[in-house]
Amino acid sequence: MNNITLQNLKNIILTKKKILIISHYNPDGDAIGSSFGLANYLNSNGIEAHVYNRDQTPEYLSFLSTKNFHNSMDDIPNNIDLYIILDFNDFERSGDDMMLHLLEVQSKNKNPIIVIDHHENSKINVESMLIDSKAASTGVILYRLLSEFENQIDFEVATCLMTTIITDTSSFKNSNSNIESFKVSTALLELGANLDLINKNIFKLGTINKLKLRSKIHSTLILDSNLKLAICYADKSFYNETNTTKEDSEGIPNGLILYDNVEIGIFIRQIGKDAWKVSTRTNNYIDLSAFCNIFGGGGHKNAAGFSYDGILENLIEEIVITLKK
Repeated sequence: MNNITLQNLKNIILTKKKILIISHYNPDGDAIGSSFGLANYLNSNGIEAHVYNRDQTPEYLSFLSTKNFHNSMDDIPNNIDLYIILDFNDFERSGDDMMLHLLEVQSKNKNPIIVIDHHENSKINVESMLIDSKAASTGVILYRLLSEFENQIDFEVATCLMTTIITDTSSFKNSNSNIESFKVSTALLELGANLDLINKNIFKLGTINKLKLRSKIHSTLILDSNLKLAICYADKSFYNETNTTKEDSEGIPNGLILYDNVEIGIFIRQIGKDAWKVSTRTNNYIDLSAFCNIFGGGGHKNAAGFSYDGILENLIEEIVITLKK
């Protein structure tokens, strides 16, 4: 879904003085890498750029940085003349406070909002949208955009954009590892992207406490051989007892589909009393975006998620029943 060209998008950006880049809460490598990469490029080329995310940078992505990174609405400067939304397709994914702010901006039609994303089924309706669900990451789309500018991408920006590809393709193991992802990665490496730094941080195993957490999570394994389904879950006590955080359980569903006869990996994490966050992964076995849409969520064909309010046992039962349909 594109109603704006790369050239027109570049021209809009070049007319602005102060830009706010927004990525989704619970940020992953694509959210942080793309927002920091774009901000760093703009700041180094004379355009003041700020980044907002409701949440802080996860520890495993702390090797990436940018100036003007805000986690509070109170810190966002006045006189923003362009909003750029990266890597999400629903205002809700920016958090309640930012969602209300964006809706107000949209209703007043005062400052333009641009969406750059690779998720399907966008629930955002703004005048300027650059969406390509075939792109391996939002960072890939940004590479196309920044290549239109006069000044070359530097090594810092290249490392940010490379991170988006490594994380969203699981180091080229996922089915979204298309020809363009390899071509863009080659170009970014030639521009100085630090692949060694990325790999050391993204794929380090972490602490013994993280191992203890994952052991508890894997002990909850539920298998359905007919559906080729594996489900694991974690309630809040798992994290409290192991002194860990949600970042320590990143990648659980990705790991499940690496086992024999498992095509659908699902990880359920408690986020409140009878409230759960569901992450799903597959490799071209079913359309998980369509599946998660049934529960009010969304994402990609091979990676999607949703939130659920209710009893865990009912959630698991509904997942299985829905997959059998």
